[in-house]
Amino acid sequence: MSYSFSYDVIILAGGLSSRFGSDKCCFEVNSKTMLERLVEQFDYPIIVSRSPRRVSKGILVLENGEYKGPIKGVKEGLNYVNKNRVFITGCDFPFLTKNLVEYLCNKPYDIVMPIDEEPQPLLGCYSTRFLEENIDKVNRLFDLIRLSSSVYLVGTDELMKIDPSLYSLINVNRITDFIYKPIRIKTVTKIIINIT
Repeated sequence: MSYSFSYDVIILAGGLSSRFGSDKCCFEVNSKTMLERLVEQFDYPIIVSRSPRRVSKGILVLENGEYKGPIKGVKEGLNYVNKNRVFITGCDFPFLTKNLVEYLCNKPYDIVMPIDEEPQPLLGCYSTRFLEENIDKVNRLFDLIRLSSSVYLVGTDELMKIDPSLYSLINVNRITDFIYKPIRIKTVTKIIINIT
């Protein structure tokens, strides 16, 4: 059975970049910033940042107050979501493609995210209703998994059908992450159904 869901995209661009050494959203890869590489993949992304940024399209949401991690950014971004699903990522996934996001967001589960060494909540598609009802109950996006009635963890075997190189999973935390492609652990897809 085929599904088709509409989705919004929240790009979190307000992290501290402490391991990278400078603002990684502004770091250029092939003459484009890591943030712009993501922005150009989507029609109207919601970019949440703690500082002003130049973006070519979408909406820039400025996060006020002290840094409190991704949860605070997601809450800010949710105020602008109007589709029934929302994909959440950070600017540190510069090789993410729209094809992969559409693949994840067209699955009818509360949460759909890749599982590499562990589940990747910052590469996840969420039911907007589920997120709105549960975001205040958690301190980390990862914690949403236990609150969900249905989670689809997409294994690397399945992801390779959409992204054979698995470049979409490259999370750039340090400058060396561009040089050393991480060895991928082979994972299989898992579906978690929590019956309460």
